[in-house]
Amino acid sequence: MGSSSTFRWILTVIFTLFIQVLFLRDLTIAYFAFCFIYVWPLIKAPIDTPPAYLMLGAFVLGWMVDVFYNTHGMHAFASVLMASLRTPIFRLLTPANGYDERSSVSLQEMRPLWFFSYLFLMLFCHHSVLFLLEASDLSLLGISLLRGFSSCLLGLLVFGILELFNLNK
Repeated sequence: MGSSSTFRWILTVIFTLFIQVLFLRDLTIAYFAFCFIYVWPLIKAPIDTPPAYLMLGAFVLGWMVDVFYNTHGMHAFASVLMASLRTPIFRLLTPANGYDERSSVSLQEMRPLWFFSYLFLMLFCHHSVLFLLEASDLSLLGISLLRGFSSCLLGLLVFGILELFNLNK
């Protein structure tokens, strides 16, 4: 990652954290679908981002959300887990000719099937772990997975709309 892309990524982190904490904290659809926009910079990080840097950024970002949500490390854990699963998810979704290491994770470069598959897997990993930690009871497994899936669908919609605004850039 170059210095200009690093600076842009840091600005994106600050902006999404600001939006998450101030506007999306209590926004929910039927108490099942939550929008966690703060994971957007982790999902959109360049392909060549070293996993250690991504996990460190995920921890700091998740921890900041935990501070404002008073969730005692649940967002940090889910974010770091999502960041650590990024490389295996890339390996799972690798096209036949591989990736261009300078590629960005975007709808324009990766095409809809790849992009939305990647987005779904990343969001579902994050959200299901987050809601399972929040429930902390296996008897609530079904409701936790339903909340994770509903939030994942909402995230696909929101992040898909965000990508549509980035198509011409």
